[in-house]
Amino acid sequence: MTNRIRRQHTVFRFYLNGFSDDAGRVRRVALPGSSGPVLSTGDASVIKDFYTVTLPDGSLSDFFERAFSKIEGSAAEALKLILSRVWPIYGERRKSFSTWVALQYLRAEQVRQSQTNHNAQFIRLIVGVSGKEALRSHIQKAECRDVSDEELDIEWRDLTKPGGPDMASDANDHIQLLGDLLPGTSAYINDCQWTLFKFMRRSIITSDHPVSLVVAPDYPAWRGVGIFTADLFLVPLNRRHALIIRPKNLRENVQIPDFTVEGTTAIARSINQETALGARKCIYHHPEEFPLEGIRLPHPLARDHPPVPGIDALVSERGLFSGIPEASLQAMSQAGPPGDRKSGMTLDDLAWPIPGRRRPAADK
Repeated sequence: MTNRIRRQHTVFRFYLNGFSDDAGRVRRVALPGSSGPVLSTGDASVIKDFYTVTLPDGSLSDFFERAFSKIEGSAAEALKLILSRVWPIYGERRKSFSTWVALQYLRAEQVRQSQTNHNAQFIRLIVGVSGKEALRSHIQKAECRDVSDEELDIEWRDLTKPGGPDMASDANDHIQLLGDLLPGTSAYINDCQWTLFKFMRRSIITSDHPVSLVVAPDYPAWRGVGIFTADLFLVPLNRRHALIIRPKNLRENVQIPDFTVEGTTAIARSINQETALGARKCIYHHPEEFPLEGIRLPHPLARDHPPVPGIDALVSERGLFSGIPEASLQAMSQAGPPGDRKSGMTLDDLAWPIPGRRRPAADK
């Protein structure tokens, strides 16, 4: 494709316009709070080739960047209605906006990073429970050569270090995940209860990850927060409006309708705080306003390598399965629910060289 779109927005431009001045500019604040530049919404949240996928023939395609623009058009119309005091919205308008909220969450850089982190942690687990000598055998079998103790030490340390090996993110994997989750997530959001908050004077911020998943303060940190475990979705709509989306409580036979709330200073601060905590690298707000006073800003990499409880205890140079007969190991690899490819994986199922792995410096 000779006219491939390479400058691709991870946050919809029409959405960012709601936080801009009359010239279409927003202020970008880099976490953890450095005063940032004022820039056009056309230049904000741009990552080159972020949604460009590699086709089976090796060519590159921007199909999904173009497909997202179709969702953007109908969602922009729905948002225009919401901001012009048409509330609640129903039918196709609500469906289109639900799809946009789901897509904006799933398309974000943090979701791709989480997917990459999961793959790295899984590789660490597979190698760590197999043991050092099993890793040597695996490499030797794949590369048809002997592996020295020194080389094995380098590979073992890199593959089993906290967080797992350094992995390159993959657009194809991200797009596949997005396609798998988008229909169900969109339907789930459409069926939730929506509350629209309106602010007369207080300014609302947004970020490079504008759809936040919020849980109660006592939610266990080790559990992680997912689409179907979050207590609510928080979506700043523009500098004067925000949307709270709450899953319905199926245990209570009470249907709460969508409604509007006049926002207060305390509510605005709470919304801005949750939005800041959900950001990955930066925050966006109106260039002539100062909505970050009193807001705690996180470190930009705080969410990149969350600890996974229990893995450290499973990593052993001897291997957890040393002494177990080969037939038993094969039976273990075939165990697990049908269709769950990873549940029964062993080291033998791990491709070598590992696709997408950034090899340790000493090995380059």
